[in-house]
Amino acid sequence: MIAVNHRRLAAEDREDALEDRLDYWTQLAWISAGAVPLLAWRRAARLSHADLAEMTGIAAPRIAAFELRAAQASPAEQALLATALGLSPGDLDD
Repeated sequence: MIAVNHRRLAAEDREDALEDRLDYWTQLAWISAGAVPLLAWRRAARLSHADLAEMTGIAAPRIAAFELRAAQASPAEQALLATALGLSPGDLDD
């Protein structure tokens, strides 16, 4: 039988919750500073371009181009990206 340290688990849960809140506020700060919402949400989710590309089937360089405002995502691409990030497509509007 394995002994469980419940205090340690509770502390880890609190740290995870704090980290999630910080990610949210960090993401808002990036958007307020003029970052593309896709960039802010991707960073808040701690995903690389490669991670998001694997999740969506959209090439990593194309995702980078969206974040640099060098290309615009089609509605279908925006829906894929939003779904992968747990958002609605409108959350990614620049």
